[in-house]
Amino acid sequence: MTADGWQARVLSWALAILATLAIVGAVATMSTNTPGVGGATVGEAGVPVARVDPRTGEPIPEASPAPFTQGAPRVPQPTSAAMQQADALRDIAGWLAVLTWAVLALVAVAAVAVLALFRIAHQRAER
Repeated sequence: MTADGWQARVLSWALAILATLAIVGAVATMSTNTPGVGGATVGEAGVPVARVDPRTGEPIPEASPAPFTQGAPRVPQPTSAAMQQADALRDIAGWLAVLTWAVLALVAVAAVAVLALFRIAHQRAER
C-alpha cells in the first residue's frame, strides 16, 4: 500500500470518528435542552406550578403575606418582557447548538464520501 493509501485511510478514520462524536454531541445537547428553564411558572402540562412554603410544605395562596414580615401583602412580580425574551433566546441558542453539531456530523460524513470517491477515481485512473 502506498503512502497515499495510508493517508486516505487515516483521514477517513479521523472523519468517521469526528462524525460519530458530532452525532453524540447533538443528541446530548438535544437531551439537555429544556425549553423555558429560566424562571418559568408553568409545568410540563401547562398547569401553573404551585408554590410551596419550605418550612411547612403547604401550598402558599396567591394573596398570602410574605413570610417573616408584618403581614405585608405579597406583590406579584410580573414576568417582564426582557425575561421572556431572555428565555426565548436561551431556547434558540440551545437548538442552534444542536443544529451546529448535526451540521458538523453531516459535513464529516460528506467529507468521507468525497474522499472515498477520490480514491475510487484515483484507482481507476491508475489502471
